[in-house]
Amino acid sequence: MARFASGAVVASCGNNAVLSTCVYRKSSGEPQHGQDFVPFLVDFKQSAAAVGKIPTNYLRRELGQTDADILASRVIDRSLRPLFPRGWTNETQHSMDLHLAPNSILPIVRVALMFSGEKDARKLINVKIVVKPLCVDDEGDAVLLGLNAAASSLHVSAVPWLGPVAAVRVGLVDGKLHLNPNRSLMKHSNMDLLLAGCDQRRTVMIEMDGDSEVRALCEERLYYILTDPSHDKISRDEAISRVNRIFSMLIVDNNMRCDGRGITDIRPITITVDVFKRLHGSSLFQRGQTQVMSTVTFDSPAAAFHSDSISQLLGSQRKKMFMLHYEFPSYATNEIATSRGSNRRELGHGALAEKALKHVVPKEFPYKSNGSSSMASVCGGSLALLDAGVPLTSSVAGVAIGLVTDKEAKKPHKVLTDILGIEDYAGDMDFKIAGSSRGFTAMQLDVKIPGLTRAQLSESFQSATNGIDHILHKMSILRDRPREEFKESVPVVSSMRLDAYKRQTLFRAGGLHAKAVEAETDVKIYHEDDLHIGLFAPNKQRLEEAKALITKLLSETDEPMFAFGQMVSAEVVELQERGALLQLAGVGRPIFVPNSQLNATPIRHSSASGLQVRFRLHFVSSHGLLISHCESY
Repeated sequence: MARFASGAVVASCGNNAVLSTCVYRKSSGEPQHGQDFVPFLVDFKQSAAAVGKIPTNYLRRELGQTDADILASRVIDRSLRPLFPRGWTNETQHSMDLHLAPNSILPIVRVALMFSGEKDARKLINVKIVVKPLCVDDEGDAVLLGLNAAASSLHVSAVPWLGPVAAVRVGLVDGKLHLNPNRSLMKHSNMDLLLAGCDQRRTVMIEMDGDSEVRALCEERLYYILTDPSHDKISRDEAISRVNRIFSMLIVDNNMRCDGRGITDIRPITITVDVFKRLHGSSLFQRGQTQVMSTVTFDSPAAAFHSDSISQLLGSQRKKMFMLHYEFPSYATNEIATSRGSNRRELGHGALAEKALKHVVPKEFPYKSNGSSSMASVCGGSLALLDAGVPLTSSVAGVAIGLVTDKEAKKPHKVLTDILGIEDYAGDMDFKIAGSSRGFTAMQLDVKIPGLTRAQLSESFQSATNGIDHILHKMSILRDRPREEFKESVPVVSSMRLDAYKRQTLFRAGGLHAKAVEAETDVKIYHEDDLHIGLFAPNKQRLEEAKALITKLLSETDEPMFAFGQMVSAEVVELQERGALLQLAGVGRPIFVPNSQLNATPIRHSSASGLQVRFRLHFVSSHGLLISHCESY
């Protein structure tokens, strides 16, 4: 397959397989001056045909990438990008075509390799990897198999790359670690850890979310700009390289950071909660010059996010009651840009913050949340949730850990806590870690060097632990527990008992009475279980109005409960050809009894209106009775 591609790999595991293609273009042109990033693109795109379904959209066609596709693309990108040689900045694109996903311990059982061309770094312009599912079973892991296939296709292509890279997924079920668990097992896992590494036991990528107990397992922008017009393209690039070199030397040799802090110091923190009284919950969290506004919005359970059937078959969560949306507007950095919806960066940062917070929100809490953040927004989001009255199991904070190495001098590395934008730009690592006082809840590793050693990982975890504890202490001074009572603007969720024999009164005729109550009170009514209905009201006053209307409606047609086989007294009200109308004691209206349900035993004046009868009751509803042993008296 894909014979014309620069590199192509078919990776299979059991009944699952992935096609990954790597394509590049050649050019004699040179990269633009100052370009220090690798022009490399990964596209992961799932397919309805992979699970034997037709797309459910109007056109019945495969459309653009979903959020899950974009997040998978970012994971693969972050795993492969660190191993491109430094100084090579020609454009690259990687494409993966997913046939099936793995369901066993080994991520790749059989690999078919197809490649063409020779290594030539001088003429590369664009490299792309694309992954598209062609066949996926119920237990497969498309992202894991796709990552391994992508690394293989890049490795066998003509692209200069210092691979290979391999990845595994680790789950934690009942205190035991499981390597590459299937989807069924992952549903019961307390941790989801995706780990990619290269040779010499170096780690290049970490993506994790889980309960805070998993910690024991882990044991601003560039300010300096060269504007001297005397510089030509080459001299300007050399000047930037010298600046980065000096930046690293100052930190490694003198522990000197550009803002005067020590390598473990955290920027000054300012916190404000309940910023706007009308909002359900809000906070303003500022760390240094990084400022995050977080808001919490409550809505009815019906507003929960439901993924489509195809995404569910491919492993997406069926229902999300807790959602976090991240926005990074252009005015935050004093720039002008066109608003075109969420980009990959916003989706990735929002997903990370959501992972960090979702494990401390009680599962039985009947609301959803909408926030705005990255690592600082994990802190702001936690404060906003407490301000809204959400009973979090613990507060959560996040911090970004950096790494600076000086390979030329072969000196020890330095791990930085709470990195600035320039330290992210000129440093070698951006390790975002979030957690509570009990442990980590989410982490995301992005490195620029060919992997981290175990010592560097361990030091990063310790720095993150100290930083998170410091931030949590600052947060607890202002708010350490949830608001005791919700604000008046917060909607109210309640339930009301509704016996099965009364349910038809409220929901018959297409829910006519229920819709009338909703229209009059603006309260949403929904089924909760066999004996209860749920009520979602904009405030307590509207809730009480809705309950009063429902109670009044049910009392007009209230019917007593009868036990199976109970002897009941009734009076014959009217006779019809098909049966008789009986008036039961305590029942508001007559109930029809068909002839087929009457006892065959002759009784005195069975057709006489007003006759008092006794019968054994088997079933009663608004439609009729099921009786036996009917007798007059």
